Amino acid sequence: MTATTTAPVSTPPRRRTGVGWGDLAWLTWRQHRWQLGGLGAAVAVVALSCLIIAWTINATGTALHGFLGLGGFGGAIQLASLLPVAFGGVIAVFWAAPLLAREYEQKTYVVVWSQDLTPTRWLVGKVVLLGVPAVGLAAALGSAVLTAQHAMNSVTGGHPAYRAFEDEHFEAMPLLQIGYAAFGFALGLAFSAVTRRTVLSMAVTLGAFVATRFAVAKFWRPHYQAPERVLWPFGTRDQGSSDRIDDGVMYVKSGYTDAAGNPVEYPLECNVRSAGPDNGFDTCMREHGVVNTYLDYQPVDRVVPFQLIETALFVIAAAALLVLAFRLGLPRSPRRTTPTT
Repeated sequence: MTATTTAPVSTPPRRRTGVGWGDLAWLTWRQHRWQLGGLGAAVAVVALSCLIIAWTINATGTALHGFLGLGGFGGAIQLASLLPVAFGGVIAVFWAAPLLAREYEQKTYVVVWSQDLTPTRWLVGKVVLLGVPAVGLAAALGSAVLTAQHAMNSVTGGHPAYRAFEDEHFEAMPLLQIGYAAFGFALGLAFSAVTRRTVLSMAVTLGAFVATRFAVAKFWRPHYQAPERVLWPFGTRDQGSSDRIDDGVMYVKSGYTDAAGNPVEYPLECNVRSAGPDNGFDTCMREHGVVNTYLDYQPVDRVVPFQLIETALFVIAAAALLVLAFRLGLPRSPRRTTPTT
């Protein structure tokens, strides 16, 4: 009787079906580690400084402390308050604008967008792995700066150093910072897809981001809701009118009305009569139908609704720009043709 032996069956090596998310995350980190680490460290330093300043102010009840030669805590907070205003632009110009353009300029997309990693998967990975940290850093920075501003306001008495509708205070809201960062990232990515030139993309992105933020702040924000109006008789020289308006409101516009409350254009011919001994300016204004002076403003209790409205606008714009970037920045799959016999 002979024993038979069977050779062990060797299992074939498992073949990888594609690049996983872990590989893509590692690749993204290797490519962008200096951007992520550098900006993350800078935000951490600023945020920690703001929190220390806020804690010190709340503990001592005063902001009269020196801080690195920046004019005390007040100067440090004022400098830090400028950073959330510009943070979305940094993300737009230095993170997103070169993203696709550099791949096309250096021809690296030929190797990167292989059969194991489709262009769509690559771009989705970049958007997630860079976009999420971008909005997270923006929210953290805004939250820390806002905490320091609140601490400063608590020791300035009835006249806050940072008013509700002031740009540096209004725009530091973390949710709004998320909207700005998302918009900046999507804007830079869209121009990167359109131009496919790094320097050009960065320049156009910077101009478009600054123009958009300026237009929204100066022309759209005051009109998210119909402003409230306060009237007082013309010629009273604003006596008592300021008592009707809370400190920190957003002033929209002012002018004159007739007896029915209709706006009246300022009569330029009354300028030449302003210096007359008989108070000719007031007489001229009344002859042209001016009865009241008005002031349009947005009350303080609309700050949060306005911030939510503005956040929604920038998030919607970011979504539209991302769709544009995906449509224009990725190569289209070739159409399959049916062979002819």
